[in-house]
Amino acid sequence: MDTTFDTFRADVIEASNKNPVLVDFWAPWCGPCRVLSPVLEKLEKESGGRWKVVKVNTDEEPELAQEFQIRSIPSVKLVHEGKLIGEFMGALPESEVRKWLEKNLPTEGKKGLEEAKAYLESGRTSNARKLLEQILKKDPQNVEVRILLAQTLIPAEIDKAEELVRNIEESAPNYDKVSSIKSLHRLVHMTNQTGEPAEDWNLYRRGIIAFRKGNFAEALESWIELVGRNRQLDDDGARKACVALFNLLGHDHELTQKYHRRFTSALY
Repeated sequence: MDTTFDTFRADVIEASNKNPVLVDFWAPWCGPCRVLSPVLEKLEKESGGRWKVVKVNTDEEPELAQEFQIRSIPSVKLVHEGKLIGEFMGALPESEVRKWLEKNLPTEGKKGLEEAKAYLESGRTSNARKLLEQILKKDPQNVEVRILLAQTLIPAEIDKAEELVRNIEESAPNYDKVSSIKSLHRLVHMTNQTGEPAEDWNLYRRGIIAFRKGNFAEALESWIELVGRNRQLDDDGARKACVALFNLLGHDHELTQKYHRRFTSALY
């Protein structure tokens, strides 16, 4: 459908509260526009009403073109709940438009994932876990969900956490979290090592036990002390343990803020 400056709010802004709206800025003289528009219309029909296309003739609606800072056409804007959530310029081939839509169109799973992240940021781990488990049932191959869910299981269910991330490839986003989970999982299953100073080993083990109990502050206290005393034990294991725990807690966590400077000082 076509829209004008007068009908734009109803056709796009208000309509986007129900379903996403793809705004196609075009002009009759634009060759690439005539290539892209049929592609958008075809994909709109395939969507079964999941989203719709609204067209803006920039020759007839210069005010809208100016408002959206259109410098080149075709230009496509994706609007959802009154907000711009994606855009691209140029006549992309159909395969690329499909990929763009898959990445940018909101879905129930994406919305749930954002809610879960908000729960985690506010410390409501149990709420995040329930929501992530629901999402994972519908999308079991979602790597991001598996990593986030694994984080909610630490330390009480670290075996289950490690199982969730075990087969995630190193090229995956946030693989540093996966590596940290695997590192801490190895740690909690360690057996006593021979040939190590008993005092140092007991300090290392004290940190591991504290971690398993969820006492992260005590774990960091022990490991940081050991970093300053014995970097050779378990192949620099105390340093690696601190890095892994800081990584899972996040830069803004109060324990990271409290202990990271001490950790850095112990290194040197």
